[in-house]
Amino acid sequence: MIEAVKEIGDYSLEKSGRKLEDPTDIVIEDPDSNGTYKHILGIRVNKNEKGFEYAGIELEEYSKSKIKQYLYKQDAARGTDFTPTGRVTEIDKTFKNKILLWFTNITKENQIVFIDDKIEFLKGLNDCLKSNTDAILSDLKIKYNTLDKKDRSIITLLIYSPDKQYIGDFPVFRRILLENTSNGYYQKYGKESKSTNKVCSVCRKKSEEVFGFVGTYEFYTVDKPGFVSGGFNQSLAWKNYPVCLNCALTLEEGKKYILENSKFRFYGFDYYVIPKLLNQNKRDDIFRILEDFKEKDPKFEKKYIRLLDANEEEILSKLAEQENFFNNNILIYQKDNSAFRILLYIEDILPSRLRRLFQAKEKVDKKSIFSEYIFKDGKSMEFNFGNIFSFFPNPKGKGKIEPDLSSIDNTVQAAKYPSKGKGNIEQDLGTYFLEITNKIFTNKKIDYSFLMWGIIKKIRREFQDETKPTKYLILKSFQLLIYLNELELLDNFNGGKNMNEKNITNLLQGTNLQLEEKVNTLFKEFPDFFNKDSKKAIFLEGVLTQYLLNIQYNDRKVTPFRVKLQGLKLDEKHVKKLLPEIQNKLEEYGKNYYKGLEFLIGKYMVQSGDGWKISNDEISFYFVLGMNLSNLFKSTTEETT
Repeated sequence: MIEAVKEIGDYSLEKSGRKLEDPTDIVIEDPDSNGTYKHILGIRVNKNEKGFEYAGIELEEYSKSKIKQYLYKQDAARGTDFTPTGRVTEIDKTFKNKILLWFTNITKENQIVFIDDKIEFLKGLNDCLKSNTDAILSDLKIKYNTLDKKDRSIITLLIYSPDKQYIGDFPVFRRILLENTSNGYYQKYGKESKSTNKVCSVCRKKSEEVFGFVGTYEFYTVDKPGFVSGGFNQSLAWKNYPVCLNCALTLEEGKKYILENSKFRFYGFDYYVIPKLLNQNKRDDIFRILEDFKEKDPKFEKKYIRLLDANEEEILSKLAEQENFFNNNILIYQKDNSAFRILLYIEDILPSRLRRLFQAKEKVDKKSIFSEYIFKDGKSMEFNFGNIFSFFPNPKGKGKIEPDLSSIDNTVQAAKYPSKGKGNIEQDLGTYFLEITNKIFTNKKIDYSFLMWGIIKKIRREFQDETKPTKYLILKSFQLLIYLNELELLDNFNGGKNMNEKNITNLLQGTNLQLEEKVNTLFKEFPDFFNKDSKKAIFLEGVLTQYLLNIQYNDRKVTPFRVKLQGLKLDEKHVKKLLPEIQNKLEEYGKNYYKGLEFLIGKYMVQSGDGWKISNDEISFYFVLGMNLSNLFKSTTEETT
């Protein structure tokens, strides 16, 4: 990942014409990065033979061409920024904390070692500002109050000696900025970690200095002694991860580029797509795609397909169109205030793998039971990772997720029996969502019984409320299973039939051919999911059950038979027991129009034998799937007989 970020940083610096030979140009930031800072409040100081003299406040409009002269760089860790240029929050606080305090700190004895030749210059400015504090604040407020409050302002110094100069025009301020930036790479935790004439772990070249606290992304930390080599001595952290100044700055530039051009969201998670080039000759091509997409180039409008989230923009379908001249790395993270936590890092995803994911999606979306499910806005049902999220969500208010990126398959039993596992099972659902996401991208098997556990857990919960329709949820779960099966990712899934086919139709004197054709059409469309007679029997019994519930509701506006389903906690014994009870109820109502369906259920029951080798979760799933797809087999001719 670090190599990929450095490549991106190299590209960004080259594109903008900035060079490592002048590192301050790399370090500085645009004070108007969010487009709201329109005005510069310049504290004018005249330099003459006697020293410095305050000469009022100059108001000018912000200019992007003067970013180097403003010399702004925010420092969230301290009250001051890296230079005496600050964004205005409140006039008093900004002047005192961003300007006065900066000079107070920089002119302390322990800060003057590297600027001893310019200390008198800085002390003179400090004395001038302090002695004129009241006048400066008064003048600042007068100027500030004339401005439209919708437009924000920036405070900086303007030094006339005799011509007008900004702080960025003075080498001493540029030197301080660079030194303060470098300090963050080797001074931390009250320790100093750097060495000389050592090999940088990023560029692999010997450097005059390497630093030990370079943490572009916080997957590398040395805040705990056990993380540090060399006898747990943090001052020797440079041995773990030595980075030279040029590489540290390039990594920061790469991080900034990724934030601006390659940040996306899906289902409450932030993520970066970080390309890693395999062919340097194609470098500009891939970065142009990122930039054009982020800038909403018209050629991308409505010409990309969403896979991760039905509502958020994502670039994956465009990357999938490319040849395999680069890898994609996906970094999913959580940011709370200043803390950056990596939840999942997926490496080396080739465009060909992305194409495979989109091809599977396209194939699943074309299945008739999904393409014919139309929403109010006229759109049909499409697969995306929201199908996974529906059953393995990231619960809000449940605390932070600490993902365990070990195999999902090893957590199945803990998931089924949460009292035996660790942590909150609801929190684990969010972790499982990321783990499933990881396995899909990296082509790793996902345990079928685990998926069925998560799916039926959610369906049972929804089933408890009779006012909530479950059809859409059932279809989403079935669509998810079909998608994963299309990718050949379902593990422990194909088990074959329990026993050989028997020619029972002739023994039982025929059946309803029209109904059997409909049933077989569905079974043939999804052969991997109806590969056992027991599954077919359970599914069709669910269909029959829904027909009974419909009759009860139409006659009595209640569905008393629903309680017999035990909240969808079904097993083989209970399913077999239900069939005659359903038939008896239909006879009592005098509305048993479903002899053909009952025949098919009986046929598959006989063929499946005893001791079905499927889990109770699967039994419940196929049963409720049949209930929700019952409309596919309804015969009006039967009802008129």
